[in-house]
Amino acid sequence: MRTIPTGPAQRFFGTALLFAALAVPIAFPPAARAQGAEETSQKFGDWTLKCRGTAAAGACVLVQDIIFRQSGKRVLNVSIVGAGQKNGYVVAVTAPLGILLPAGLTLVIDDAEAVKFPLRLCNVNGCQGSFPFANDVKELFYGAQKGQVMFRQPNGRPLRVNFSLKRFKDAFAAFRSQTGARPD
Repeated sequence: MRTIPTGPAQRFFGTALLFAALAVPIAFPPAARAQGAEETSQKFGDWTLKCRGTAAAGACVLVQDIIFRQSGKRVLNVSIVGAGQKNGYVVAVTAPLGILLPAGLTLVIDDAEAVKFPLRLCNVNGCQGSFPFANDVKELFYGAQKGQVMFRQPNGRPLRVNFSLKRFKDAFAAFRSQTGARPD
């Protein structure tokens, strides 16, 4: 299992990754809609590729929202965004509020813990963490059918929320073609 370190240099890098991950919602402000920026979306199983404006602007995100059936509210968001033309991609996860923050988040792929990463920010949308979408993690996504994000409840008990990896490879290929090839 990969653990994302939390030292000073890593905090700076992690903060930069989080800002890259948060840049997509900022790139889609309501004013842009009023100015005629075209928003497109394309479905690949449970994944959605959303783009605003031209592909050259790089304003695309590959996203999956997990909705709680009883309330209709989002309980988890898994997104992949570009981190600049030379910096590859970032996985950003938004978990619900009210979780144990020091425990961070753990990405589980086909029942094996793959990446443990810290939470960087909590706001009205939830608690967010991110990590680089490295080749080893990408290969796990490609070869699996399901993933989970594990976090801890305030009482310390783990809670896992499932997300689908079906058709992820197709979705990521389309995402890469829209955003331009970046290093893996």
